[in-house]
Amino acid sequence: MKKSLLLSISFLIVMFLSACTDNSMEPNKNNMILSITNNANFDFYSIEISIYKITGGISNADGSKIKKGDTLRKEYIDQEVFDLEGEATFEFVLIGKEENRIPLKEITLELMTNKEYLFEITGDSIKEADLKRVK
Repeated sequence: MKKSLLLSISFLIVMFLSACTDNSMEPNKNNMILSITNNANFDFYSIEISIYKITGGISNADGSKIKKGDTLRKEYIDQEVFDLEGEATFEFVLIGKEENRIPLKEITLELMTNKEYLFEITGDSIKEADLKRVK
C-alpha cells in the first residue's frame, strides 16, 4: 500500500514538474522538441510520454482539459537524461477524465539536436484516438 501511494505521488510530481505547456521553446543545438496538437473531438487532460523507461508528461499547469487546437510541447535536452543521438522509441498515452489511460502508438524517432517533431491527435472519441506524425 505504501509503495503504491509513493509511486502515485512520485508520478504526480514528475507530471507537475514536466507538465506545463511552453509554446515559447524552440529547437536549438542543445535540445529536441516534440510538439503535439490536439485536433480531437473529445476531452483529455494530459499526454504521458515514455522513453528509455523514463516517463514524463504534458498537461496544463492548472490541470484543465486540453482544448481542441491547443499545442503541447515537450523538450528533451541533450545529455541531461540521455544523449540525443541514435534512435529511440517513444510511447504515448492519453490521460482522460478520472485518470483513464488510453495507449496510443509507439513511434521510433531519430534523436538529434536542433530538431522538432510535429504530431497531432485526432479522433471522434477517446477510444478512437490516433496519434499522427505531421511532416
